[in-house]
Amino acid sequence: MTTLRAAIPLCRCLLTASLALASMSCIERPYESAPTQRMQFDRSSVRDALVTGVPPDMIPVGAIYGNAAELLGYRIEPAPLMPGQRARITLYWRCRGPLEPWHIFVHLDDANGSGDRIHAEHDPVQGRFPTNAWQPGDIIADAFVVQIGRVPLNMFIGFFAESESRLTLDSPGRGRDDGSNRLFAGLLPLAQ
Repeated sequence: MTTLRAAIPLCRCLLTASLALASMSCIERPYESAPTQRMQFDRSSVRDALVTGVPPDMIPVGAIYGNAAELLGYRIEPAPLMPGQRARITLYWRCRGPLEPWHIFVHLDDANGSGDRIHAEHDPVQGRFPTNAWQPGDIIADAFVVQIGRVPLNMFIGFFAESESRLTLDSPGRGRDDGSNRLFAGLLPLAQ
């Protein structure tokens, strides 16, 4: 018991000295956000998605988001849509400036007003080409496949972040801004 009593002051002394050293080595600094850096990215892995032009049958849109991404237009295959079948939709984007990492949302709403919606949220080029790897001047062909129902669809397009915030729709081009940074790109009719 005597040995234990003698060790307690020594432990207190060591603990006090350790805390003193730790507090001297901790220097308060004002918060500085980390500088935004372009990510390292192997562009050869997305050669198939980097295009030099757009197809002549593309439906032009010209909407601009965040002054950094322009939706040049879209293409539907097959056109017109066949009820109950799968369709390939390709969005053609032009990068106009540096972007943060954003996800793309495509809402295909029942044009008859039932409230039904097909959600086609995705990362560009099947997740292979994040927006923060896009470079000014790039034209990106971003294709995805959806199962079409038996009603015409209204197509809404935009960008969202993990926090559910949306990238600002600066100009709707030939589309229409619905007031929620969501572009109404057009009506997708069905074959008769």
